Amino acid sequence: MQKHLLQKYFYLSITLLLLLPLTVRADVRLGPNLLTNPGFEEDVTGWSISPNTAKVVDDQAHSGKYSLFYSNDDPQKERWLSQFKQIKLHVQPGQYLHFSVWVKGQDITGHEGAGIFMQSHDADRKYIGGSFPTTFNGTYDWKLVKGEYRVPENADSVEVGLYFRPGVIGKVRFDDAEVHAELPPPFVSFLHFPNYRGMVKQGDGTPWKTFVRINTTPDQKVGEIRVQTTLMDAEGKVLLQEDAKISSRDASAEIIFHAPPNLPVGDYTLKQTFKDSDGSIATEEQFPIHVVAQMPKVYIDAQGFTVVDGKRFFPLGVFLGPMKKLSLSEDDHLQRIADGGFNTIMNYGYGRGGGKNPGEYVERAGRHHLKVLFSLKDMYPHLPGPTSNALAEAANYIQKLRGEPVLLGWYTNDEMGPEWMPELQQMYHQLIRLDPNHPTFQVLYQVNVADKYFNVTDVLGTDPYPIGKAPDLTDTSSYTRRTVAAMQNVKGVWMAPQMMSWGSYNASIKSHFPTRDELRNQAYQAIINGAKGLIFYTYNGLYLEKPAIYNTEFFDRHWPDVVAMTREIQPLIPAILNGKNIPLTIPADAKVEVGALQYQHQLLILLANPYYREEKITLPLPAGWKIKQANQGEVKSTFASGQVTFTLPSVGSGVFRLER
Repeated sequence: MQKHLLQKYFYLSITLLLLLPLTVRADVRLGPNLLTNPGFEEDVTGWSISPNTAKVVDDQAHSGKYSLFYSNDDPQKERWLSQFKQIKLHVQPGQYLHFSVWVKGQDITGHEGAGIFMQSHDADRKYIGGSFPTTFNGTYDWKLVKGEYRVPENADSVEVGLYFRPGVIGKVRFDDAEVHAELPPPFVSFLHFPNYRGMVKQGDGTPWKTFVRINTTPDQKVGEIRVQTTLMDAEGKVLLQEDAKISSRDASAEIIFHAPPNLPVGDYTLKQTFKDSDGSIATEEQFPIHVVAQMPKVYIDAQGFTVVDGKRFFPLGVFLGPMKKLSLSEDDHLQRIADGGFNTIMNYGYGRGGGKNPGEYVERAGRHHLKVLFSLKDMYPHLPGPTSNALAEAANYIQKLRGEPVLLGWYTNDEMGPEWMPELQQMYHQLIRLDPNHPTFQVLYQVNVADKYFNVTDVLGTDPYPIGKAPDLTDTSSYTRRTVAAMQNVKGVWMAPQMMSWGSYNASIKSHFPTRDELRNQAYQAIINGAKGLIFYTYNGLYLEKPAIYNTEFFDRHWPDVVAMTREIQPLIPAILNGKNIPLTIPADAKVEVGALQYQHQLLILLANPYYREEKITLPLPAGWKIKQANQGEVKSTFASGQVTFTLPSVGSGVFRLER
């Protein structure tokens, strides 16, 4: 999960100016190329390139006569070779952009290689996200590097650039760069219930729901739209049909479908057809429905919680890697993780090319009462591995391990961008077919395009990692909110908070391991904003004094902070799983993250100050509750005129309990 470890790098860029907002959805229809001089046939027109760096050459090209050539022989070189240049293009907040470039490499070595990226800044020039597709190293003929990017709502500028990853040397040619805006369909429907893979227990009378996103352009806003929802059995026989009407002028709509009672166990299809005022078909969606006698061993319920053997479960886990470079035996590490308060592990050391017995690993984790997320993240075509048929290799693992009692789910994506969507969809469909009993889990840094993953995963997480690179920890809340929204509050969200130091992976960054307060603050922010699980990254990183330098003393110094954090979060889990969310009147300019849970005759106010300074928040005291103790943990309170003011220290967080 270090694909976005980017600091200073070679790149040349153009900046896209922003126009009006537009709501969009991923689809295959694309507009024209937005770039000026994409193939360098007009020298460097439209691009910003520093003198004596990259140059346009005519000796090789992917198409036409010219390409852009760059050579670097100094891995320490961190000089920026270009400046931003503004070119007016039709790019809009909320819009999806597809971007790519053809690359030809010679002796490229280092962390990955040469490619293309897109990123945004707000009006204050603060970085607010980007997309950095997988690049290539070595010597190779023309290869296409491509990605997708969603323009943030608060973006003031969007930049596209060609670059070498940090520390990369070699020679590269770029040609035929492209940026295309998506042209979304006018109506898109999402199944909100049955929310988990279309599964519904026989006899469950909960109304079925679909959420419709309306993307109509001004000329399509003709008024009323007829929505026809049809339920068919496995043979295509129509069992029930209901009609509803929505307005093309709205941004979204919810359609309720009352399924026939006591449908027999079996497979069905729910079809939704949208027709405009003249009766022509605008678009159509189909959803597989599975009526089952019992819900799976592990699934995601309608509120996004994980259910294991019929009971809600909060994954409090940790990523870890191969143990061969670490002290102690694997059993000792697993016991330490369990004793440290974790209940789940995701180990990179197993899976494709792991060279170990995965069955023994899963059984060993079970002896220490740890749930296992098993990694299939590397089992895709075009990735290195022992076999040429990666999906068949994944199927073999799935069939071997799907019956293991401690298996919690499958880890299917580690920051692979939307350009991998066809492969991710293949993997997801294979898992649905081979293992209905365990969900899939993916983690992204590409939070701006997170909603594109709605139909290829059961649980999504994102990994802001703000500590040591951002002036505050607010990204944790921002990423969590956007991830929950992308999963539309009906799929699981397990966030991946930062447990490592950026300096452990990049020698140019000052080492800053998260303190107990920073660890706990991230946890509270994520929980307040809707996370239903936390998988911290990473156990192995606590050993890394510097890149590739493992130090047991380093681990021993930082592990107690991790344990102190988990011991504070664990007592909160029953309230998260079984408490009732109570709405609060939160000021629009609030700096402190806050939420409330009613649980066992108490009202738990969860608070997190994401800033490295003292902050306060004032809000009405919920009716019927009173403050028994003014100061609780790091949280201080004062009460006046029906309002309570909470004061938290720098990156302070905690639970403030009210009583009736």
